Amino acid sequence: MFDVIDQYNSFVENNFIKKNKSQIDFLKQADKVWSSFTKTKLFSKDKILEGIYLYGEVGTGKTFLLNLFYQNTKMGKKIHFNNLMNEIHEEVKNSKNKDLAIENYVKNFNKNYKIIFIDELHIFNIVDALIIRKIFYFFSKYKIFTLISSNFHPDYLYKNGLQRNDFLPFIELLKNNFFLYDINIITDFRRQTLNQSKTYFTPINKDTTNEFEKLFNRFVDPANLTTITINTKSRELEFDKCTSNLMMIDFENLCEVNFGNEDYKNIADKFKLVFLKNVPEFDNQKKDSCRRFIGLIDMLYENNCSIVILASKPINSLNNINTLTQEFKRTASRLYEMTIVKPD
Repeated sequence: MFDVIDQYNSFVENNFIKKNKSQIDFLKQADKVWSSFTKTKLFSKDKILEGIYLYGEVGTGKTFLLNLFYQNTKMGKKIHFNNLMNEIHEEVKNSKNKDLAIENYVKNFNKNYKIIFIDELHIFNIVDALIIRKIFYFFSKYKIFTLISSNFHPDYLYKNGLQRNDFLPFIELLKNNFFLYDINIITDFRRQTLNQSKTYFTPINKDTTNEFEKLFNRFVDPANLTTITINTKSRELEFDKCTSNLMMIDFENLCEVNFGNEDYKNIADKFKLVFLKNVPEFDNQKKDSCRRFIGLIDMLYENNCSIVILASKPINSLNNINTLTQEFKRTASRLYEMTIVKPD
């Protein structure tokens, strides 16, 4: 029988990934927990865990491992945490009986699925913090197995958040009822993939666009992207095509709008890898957007972010604005370094 380990090994054999002991150990352990859950006897004395909580640093393959399980079980639904919360908030909003809304959501879920894969769980706002325990209570009640990935150990979820004491029971629920696994890999596979890949694509045509998007799809599950909102001063900046710390965006939506350095700093704090497409050649008609582009690259560089670019011209030919020649020299130098491209 072809199982999740066989599936992992097939990726290794086809040179899609390098074999990693910690990843294999997680898959074996998680497979045991899932098997125990599905074979539970009604009067069993053994404690049956209700889910798996996989956590660790960015770029250590957590989403990839969730995808493997998702593809292998064929009986679950995979969803980004933000999208899950959006669906539940929508259910509550549209329900005549608010008290029953969350249970009804889970009950309906249970009609089609026995396992839910929640990618990139994080708690940043009080609304999610106060209802998350109730959601997981109903997952337990309706015997839905939960497989979670997160960048945080449970103890660090919603750290320093408002009314955090009300959130602490959820942390205890995870620690008592879930199999916790620290992937504990030093290598950042995301960074490694970037180091081995072309990350500055030019000119803009069908082939380079396909290459650019193909690289993006190596880092994400295209079916489980989310929309992320960043609060900055008195406004909200909304970005789609995101995961918790990665986004793809068109140049027009990032540098031809009224953003300043504070906005770009907040973006750099949130997203550690940016795929920026359709960067134009800069002329005097695009002086303002060129200045914003310079500010964006400065903020990404200073925050140790990575960038992948689809541009109309090579780096040394992008700027044709004489009054910005000196400023753009620094930008060009940083782009060469960030995109791992060496000047001719």
